[in-house]
Amino acid sequence: MYEDLTALANRLRRGVILRFPFLVPGKRDGIYAYLLTIALMGFALFVRLAIAPVNAGVQYVTFFPAVTLSAIFGGYKSGMLATVIGLILATYIFTPPYYSFSIEVFHLSFWSNMVFLTDGIIVSLSIEAMHRYRLQLKKEFDESRKSEAQVMKLNEELERQIARRKQADEELAEQEEFFRLITENVEDFIAVLDLKGRRIYNSPSYARLFGDVNAMKGTDSFAEIHPEDRERVRKTFSDALQRGIGQRTEYRFLLPNGGISYMESSSGLIKNSRGEPQSVVVVSHDVSERRMAEQKIKEFAFYDSLTQLPNRRLLDDRLEQAIAACKRSGRYGAVLFLDLDNFKPLNDKYGHKAGDLFLVEVARRLARCVREVDTVARFGGDEFVVVLSELAGDESECAREARIVGEKIRAALTEPYLLTPSPQGTAKMITHQNVGASIGAALFHSDASAEDILKWADKAMYQAKESGRNRICFHDSGS
Repeated sequence: MYEDLTALANRLRRGVILRFPFLVPGKRDGIYAYLLTIALMGFALFVRLAIAPVNAGVQYVTFFPAVTLSAIFGGYKSGMLATVIGLILATYIFTPPYYSFSIEVFHLSFWSNMVFLTDGIIVSLSIEAMHRYRLQLKKEFDESRKSEAQVMKLNEELERQIARRKQADEELAEQEEFFRLITENVEDFIAVLDLKGRRIYNSPSYARLFGDVNAMKGTDSFAEIHPEDRERVRKTFSDALQRGIGQRTEYRFLLPNGGISYMESSSGLIKNSRGEPQSVVVVSHDVSERRMAEQKIKEFAFYDSLTQLPNRRLLDDRLEQAIAACKRSGRYGAVLFLDLDNFKPLNDKYGHKAGDLFLVEVARRLARCVREVDTVARFGGDEFVVVLSELAGDESECAREARIVGEKIRAALTEPYLLTPSPQGTAKMITHQNVGASIGAALFHSDASAEDILKWADKAMYQAKESGRNRICFHDSGS
C-alpha cells in the first residue's frame, strides 16, 4: 500500500514538473530565466501604472515582489537583473521630471535607488542561499536513507549467522559416531578435552590455525587464550564440570602468527555409563567478522565517522544523563556550543581533505581540554558541543568554571595546525590567524530540557559571532 502511494505521488510530481515547470520553485539557469525576469518586470510596470499615476510616489511597490519572484525561479543572477531593471524604470519613469534621461533625475533618486539596490541584493543572495541549503539537506537525507538500508542489511546478516550457530549447537546432541562424521565436514572448531582442559581430539578445521592437528593432542587448551580472558574461561570450564551443564562464552584467541581472533564457544559434558563426567566437548566459532560488524553498527549509530566523537544522537543521551545527574545532586552543568570561525575559507584554500584533517585535530584538542566525565560531540559540519557535568559551587562559580574551560578551548583551537593533506606526505602549516571558535555557553539545572539547553547555547554562540567572533558569550537566563 505504501509503495503504491509513493509511486502515485512520484507520477503526479513528474507530471506537474513536465507540464508546468515554471511552477516548481528552484533555480533555472539559461535564457529562460532571463526572459521570465523581463516578463515579470514588465508585468510589474504594467500593474504599477494601472494602480497609481506616475507621480504617486510609490516607485517600487510592484518591483520588489517581481525581484523576489525572479530570484526564486531564476536564481540570484535573475534577481540582480530584475533589481537593475527596477532601478532604471523607477529612476527615469517615476522620478520628476518624468520620462527624462538626465543627470538631475539620477541625483534626485540616488538614495532611494541605493536602498532598493541593497534590498535586491539581500533578497537575491538570501533566496540563493536558501535554495542551496535545501539541496544540501536533500543530499544529507538521501545519504541517511542509504545508510539505514546498509544497517538493515548488516542486521539481517547477523540474524542469519545466529541461526546457523543455533543449528550447529543442536547437532552436537547426536550420537558419538554421527558427531564424529559432522566434525570432519563442518567449518566450526570442535574439540574434545579431558577434565583438566587438555586436548584429546580436534576437528580438521583446527588445521587452518595450527597446521598439524595430531600434534595438538595432550596440549593445554587454555594456552592460546588471551591472558586477560584466560582465568574467566578456566572458571567457565570448571563451572560446567561442577554443574554438569555447558555454558557459552566469548574470548580472544591468540593465533600462531601473532594475530587475535574472537571466538564463541559452547561446551557439553560426555558422561560414562555411571553418569560421571568423562570429557568435555567444546564447539568454537570464529565471530571476528560479527564483532567487527557490531562495532561498525555501534559507531555508525552513535559516533561521527570522521572525528569519532559522539554524534547528535549520543549527545542527546549524554545531555539527558547530565541533566538527571544535576537533578539528583542539585549541582549545575553547562553546555558549550562551538562554531569554528572562517572554516569555509580554510577549506576552500587547502581542500576538503585538509578540512577533514583540520576537524579531526579540532576534535582531538577539544577532548584534551575537558574531564573524562564530560562529553565532546560533533553537532554537524564545523559545529561542536561540550557538555560539562556537575560543576561545583553556586551558579556564579559554575559560570566562572565554564568560562575557564571555554577560554582553554578557545586558546587551544587558535594554536597553529600542522596538517598533511597531500598524498606525498608534505606537511602544511595552518596558523591561527584566521582560525578560531565562537562559543556560546548555557548553564542548566534540574528544571531544563535538553532541547532548550541546546537552543540557549546556540543563541549565545550567534551572539559571540555578532560580537566579533573568537569569543565566549553566555546565555542570559532572564531573556
